Order: sequence, then structure tokens, then C-alpha cells
Amino acid sequence: MKGYQLVKEIRDAKSAHPDRVFIKWWRNEEDFIDFDLLDRFLQNLKESEKIDGFELINEDEMWRTLEARCQGRVSREKRDGDWVLHWTPPPNRKAEDVQTEYPYTAESMVKILDSETNYNFVD
Repeated sequence: MKGYQLVKEIRDAKSAHPDRVFIKWWRNEEDFIDFDLLDRFLQNLKESEKIDGFELINEDEMWRTLEARCQGRVSREKRDGDWVLHWTPPPNRKAEDVQTEYPYTAESMVKILDSETNYNFVD
């Protein structure tokens, strides 16, 4: 899929599932999967970009993806009525940001996943 067709399919999927704020997408020939915030993905999408498939996912699905990837190094707790993420970076990787506590937001989950995978998620 390219350009207009991709945007149309994503917008149709989003209107059917407004709670899905993340996109999981892939290109078959490069054998990788990537995740992003749906709005940011659409904003950065180039007309010539080729995507072989995508799935819109919600916050719970992203949380399960993050938990599985971090293998016990991420947790969440409710503090003063708000959820907070606690994350310990992998020991063999120097994180760009030494912060280990984040608000439980879509942006924080993508930031942690990107750091965990060094921007190269492979399923």
C-alpha cells in the first residue's frame, strides 16, 4: 500500500475503533515491525512510502507489548489517582534518557519501547 490508499484505510480503521491510538506496521521485504503513535505516523507518512500491512492497537495492547519486551523491567502503579510507569533500561544499553519514571501515557510507552528496541523492533 502506498500514500492515499494507506491513509484512507488507516482513517477507516480509526473511525471504526477510536480507542486505538497506536499503529503497528510492517514491510515484508525488510522483515521488521514498528510501532508509533497513530497521529504522528500519519503526520510523518510520505506519499511514496510503501507499507505492507498495519494494525491499529489500543493502550492495553501496547502495554502488553511493552511488558513482553521489557521482561520484568517495566511496571505501573497508581499514585495519587494517576498511573505511573517505572522502567529499568536493559543493562547492556545506554539509554538516551536516564529517567526511569514516566507518566502512563501513549507517548511514554512508545518512548520506552523505542529505547528498548533501539528503534528496531523485531517480532
